[in-house]
Amino acid sequence: MAKALGARVIAITRSPEKARFIKQFADEVVTEQRFSKVVKDLTNNVGADIVIEAVGTPTLEESLRSLRSGGRVIIIGNVNPDETYQLRLGYLIMKDIIMIGNVRSNRSDVAETLKLLSKGFVKPVIAATFPLDKFSDALEFMKNNSRIGKILIRP
Repeated sequence: MAKALGARVIAITRSPEKARFIKQFADEVVTEQRFSKVVKDLTNNVGADIVIEAVGTPTLEESLRSLRSGGRVIIIGNVNPDETYQLRLGYLIMKDIIMIGNVRSNRSDVAETLKLLSKGFVKPVIAATFPLDKFSDALEFMKNNSRIGKILIRP
């Protein structure tokens, strides 16, 4: 989506298999666990404008370090309300970082996505398709961390 909207995309993954696949959607793919330094190097030591944090607490520190001053992190991963994270508030304040939690899209997000889909700017990545009566198989398949893409359930 970001690429379709004209953004420069730096993707992060620890999986070499996923890195090869992701390259078609990103300008750069970083596989280092300590990715903030690489992001800084790729942005002339400025940092990213926006980070979409899809993992959560295991990568949040690196995501915050990847941001430029005044940058934003949108957290969409790790929605366990019982998990805690020790946040250095001074770091957020001194770098003027904005943290946004997001759990769902709204009507205008869906409308914009459908426009991009209809124009061919975005193509969904489908890992597997299951009939509705095999829903339990789809749930089992979802546990596979090596899959790339979404699971489609058809009626």
